[in-house]
Amino acid sequence: MIKDKWKIIAIVLIILFSILLTFNVWAIVSTNSELNKQNTCYYDICSGYEDAYYLDNVCTCYELDNFGYYITAKEEYMR
Repeated sequence: MIKDKWKIIAIVLIILFSILLTFNVWAIVSTNSELNKQNTCYYDICSGYEDAYYLDNVCTCYELDNFGYYITAKEEYMR
């Protein structure tokens, strides 16, 4: 039984490492997807406006009014 303990520990560590690696890959893919959507909002959809804001798949473009305040000019839902 003592000789088999290292095999059990090795299997547990391999499983834990696999779970950690899977989580890290998922986090990186998710972050890159959100950054791509944010860049699309800023540079493609709202390129002609003063400012843009991306939150929860909604891209909002702002322009300045006569008093210098930002007003919503365009909102677009992004999938």
